[in-house]
Amino acid sequence: MKTILKISNALLLLGIILLACHLGSPSARGRVELGDNPANEFIRGDANDDGILNISDAVFMLSFLFLGDEQPECLTATDANDDGTANITDVIVVLNFLFMGSDVPASPFPEPGEDPTPDLGCREDPLPYLPPAGSLGGPDRDLNDLESLSWRRGRLIFDDFFSTTAGLGPLFNGDSCRGCHLTPIIGGAGGLDVDVVRFARLEENGEVVQLESGPAVSRLSIHGISRDEVNSEANIIETRQTPSLLGLGMIDRLPREAILANADPADADGDGISGRAPELNGRIGRFGHKAGVPSLQDFCADALINEMGITVNGDLADFAVGVDTDSVNDPEIPDQDFIDLVFFTSHLAPPPRSFPQDASLRARIGKGEENFIEIGCASCHVSSLAGAEGPVEAYSDFLLHDVADPDRLNVPEGDAEPSEFRTAPLWGLRFTGPYMHDGAAESARDAILLHFGEATAAKTAFLSLNFDEQSKLIEFLLSL
Repeated sequence: MKTILKISNALLLLGIILLACHLGSPSARGRVELGDNPANEFIRGDANDDGILNISDAVFMLSFLFLGDEQPECLTATDANDDGTANITDVIVVLNFLFMGSDVPASPFPEPGEDPTPDLGCREDPLPYLPPAGSLGGPDRDLNDLESLSWRRGRLIFDDFFSTTAGLGPLFNGDSCRGCHLTPIIGGAGGLDVDVVRFARLEENGEVVQLESGPAVSRLSIHGISRDEVNSEANIIETRQTPSLLGLGMIDRLPREAILANADPADADGDGISGRAPELNGRIGRFGHKAGVPSLQDFCADALINEMGITVNGDLADFAVGVDTDSVNDPEIPDQDFIDLVFFTSHLAPPPRSFPQDASLRARIGKGEENFIEIGCASCHVSSLAGAEGPVEAYSDFLLHDVADPDRLNVPEGDAEPSEFRTAPLWGLRFTGPYMHDGAAESARDAILLHFGEATAAKTAFLSLNFDEQSKLIEFLLSL
């Protein structure tokens, strides 16, 4: 009963304050810096940052929360109960303290101090909004408070840009993760304009060899540094599409056995499909067009150094480069920032399926998937693998297959032959055109026709379907 009474009284006070705010209370706009205090010092509940806690702070908080007024400069100061969020509960805590002598704000209070639980930021950009679990661009599951904080911090780092003073370059392809992974949402794929260029040399004996300065060339450079150039001895130049990161954490957490179950490197069953899993120091390659990266942690470290020139603590990932030659102290990304970045990318939800409302159109998609299976596409693009958290419906076996066009020369990578590529996951395909590793296919149909080698039989079976049955298969692909 006492709790109900306290809430009722608080709500009555809220009404009074809102009225005062609508009437343009001057105290609702007062803002004064805390003098020479460090940027991370504040008084809990002091929303308007004037050095004291009073009624004007409640007014300021309400203006921000419900009227769309300016954001508090020290957002974490509005979090009076220190639960990691700024909401109406914090206003009630302040009002109860001021007028009922209860609900003392959390530390630091009543004197300025450092935040014991740094979360919302003080005189910094606020952390991004946390979308619903399973939504496009949202986390892959419900997160607890600490996980939510790490995910939002990671998204902020993913969305932010690196400057030269933070270690960017000297050669680079982009100044942020978001700069390449942005379609259809942050964390997605990239277009042709952000493709990476790789090169090699075809010798007279037919062998494709890496050149000492390769295998990749950066597109950009910092001021005063010459741009990277393709080695003049190269006669094979290949572009690589930026992959979508949506759902990659589920792939990262796939048990080793789930991938190896579909491997048949010697084609023991004689079906013409001989997928194999590359071994990288005892781990299976899972990421990259050639399955050359074994974990998402390594994927992030590799991207930071090769795409942006940002060094990472070598203790955090096998693919990290901890020292470079510029004047910025190494490692150039703080350990916690890297950990949060990895957590964000490892908990991005896979793109949700798209189904039309019309039952007849849904039936066409269902028949299209049947066609997909019957002609043999699912031999490599396996619809679902058994993950530790449930089925991973990525439509891939994540194995290397010899499927490249024999008339198109490609660059080898690690243990992967030039003609071998990892089976691309098809979830989110409708967002990731153009297709194939180099963007050579403008449509899903074109992508099918650019399959060779182990995929020749499936392509031939596709061409044997009549136009309507082919269309159903394409409609299925575009529902992914």
